[in-house]
Amino acid sequence: MLRQRRDNIREWLDEEAPYTDVDQRHLDPHTPERAYWHHGYQAALSDMMAMLALEAGKSGTSDIPN
Repeated sequence: MLRQRRDNIREWLDEEAPYTDVDQRHLDPHTPERAYWHHGYQAALSDMMAMLALEAGKSGTSDIPN
């Protein structure tokens, strides 16, 4: 599921914003691009944490000590 989501985003970027491979404005301090990059990154981390929590709950072993 993650691989497909990543690939869909890559395809979209290739079609809509191919310049993002070389235009690294998100590295420039105090720019909207940097703020949006960090916002997107934290959103992705939140998504991953939620997915991992769901998977842990599905395993049925989350309450069993190691």
